[in-house]
Amino acid sequence: MRSIRGLLILSALITLSLLFPPSSAHATPGDLTCTENESVTYSPGLLTTPRPVDVSVHNVLSCTSLTDPAVISGHVQATIRGLTRSCSDLAASGKGSYTITWHTGHTSTIDYTRSANYVLGTLVIVESGTVTAGKFTGASTTHIVELANLNLPACLTEPGLTTAAGIGTYVFA
Repeated sequence: MRSIRGLLILSALITLSLLFPPSSAHATPGDLTCTENESVTYSPGLLTTPRPVDVSVHNVLSCTSLTDPAVISGHVQATIRGLTRSCSDLAASGKGSYTITWHTGHTSTIDYTRSANYVLGTLVIVESGTVTAGKFTGASTTHIVELANLNLPACLTEPGLTTAAGIGTYVFA
């Protein structure tokens, strides 16, 4: 798993450095990096057929910033209600927005585009975005999360797939 994560992070950093060279308007690539522990709950659980569910996400971030050393942690806490989803939607692409709350009390709202694929049985989600409001406004972001050990057989019967957990990385540039 580490080698996959390392390759994904390296790829994201190289892409960011090519697409967003350093300028006075943005931080340099890798200026703010965060590791995360992510947990997701689905209520009711996901099945093989789509149905309305509430999706709750909780991410705990541990960060390092070269230009703002005060930023050392943050979290994302969000619930999206009434999404029509199934287990087959886990690897779906899409767009969205969420807010990171930093331990300093500041927030960063990120608009993103999401892609996902299964890599050796692990769901790997890549979100490329931009900070549209709050701290780090204008910075580009890459968020990569690996949801390992998904209990996909749970999709076949009630209560369905009710939880997922993983680790990830954020890179702000």
